[in-house]
Amino acid sequence: MTDLKKWPALDFVKFICVAVMIFAHAHIMLIIRYDRVLDNSGFFYKITEKYMPLGLFIMILPMLAGVVFRIAGKLNLQKTANTAIFLALLGFFMNIITWGWRYSFSWNVLQFIGLSFLVIAFLMEYFSIDAVFLLSFITLVAAEPLRGILWDWQNNYFTAIFIGSGNGYMLWPFLPWFGLVGLGFIFADVYEKNTNKNKFIFLSGLLGVFLIIAVVLMGEISPFLDPKYIWGSSVFQPKIGWVFAAIGLFLSLMAITNTFLNKMEFHKYGIVNSFSKGILWIYVVQMFVSHYLSFVIKRFFPMDGPTLAYFILPVFMLVLSWGVGALSIKLLTEKTLVITLKKIR
Repeated sequence: MTDLKKWPALDFVKFICVAVMIFAHAHIMLIIRYDRVLDNSGFFYKITEKYMPLGLFIMILPMLAGVVFRIAGKLNLQKTANTAIFLALLGFFMNIITWGWRYSFSWNVLQFIGLSFLVIAFLMEYFSIDAVFLLSFITLVAAEPLRGILWDWQNNYFTAIFIGSGNGYMLWPFLPWFGLVGLGFIFADVYEKNTNKNKFIFLSGLLGVFLIIAVVLMGEISPFLDPKYIWGSSVFQPKIGWVFAAIGLFLSLMAITNTFLNKMEFHKYGIVNSFSKGILWIYVVQMFVSHYLSFVIKRFFPMDGPTLAYFILPVFMLVLSWGVGALSIKLLTEKTLVITLKKIR
């Protein structure tokens, strides 16, 4: 068996996706107020509209979460339930400090990831990995039809968790996004057990390229940008093609990085390792800081045309996130290692 906890190719893919997430969130904060675009005829709005396909890198993150969950190997249902509760509470706390009490119970990515981990742990304990694959497939293909059937009940909190809503409070619905978490879990499991890993990576990379080409031909490589609600249904209840494009991009990136970077060693506190290992705390901190700092930037600098001032927030958030990731390694990962060694002794 391979030690998946040392997987440089995966670390680099995580680094790329986290870096795009940080930069994209900082960019979005500069052109919106809460969830609406300030000027849909401005320079930066046009940039956002043009580069919406870059959102695929962010949509890979749930797939990476599934990979990490498999690597961790802690599928005990009770422990997973504790993790899910912790992620949910952290997500609700982040909502309050970032968006205010009105968004206290808004459903977001941390709650969704926690729920997905719990479902996978349940399926693995009482069924098998085949059940994880089956449910992943069902959530992908059934998302659009079920939205059509259940949309009249979208304002029900639990229905919105299941299919999403258009009310501005419920992001990352279980359908179709669980499919990415589940497939990420399966990808790591197959890779770990496969005796010919290079062949598996090569074939999965070919599949990824095929999916991207197919989606481009379908014209679903990107959702549209809705100036009235930038976090709206075009992003979180997308056409199935965009979801398949995210899967294709993940498979392609893993094939490329496995080929060229899988023997690299990244510095413990370098930007690649820090972004890769500190995703959770980077996400929470950058959402809070970029939201409030964006008001300062927009107050003192014009945002209606090309300006170097625009890069103050995105670049600052990348540097800050590097520090947050490195600090999380220092305080959490190393502390956990010390405690483990003490128990062994």
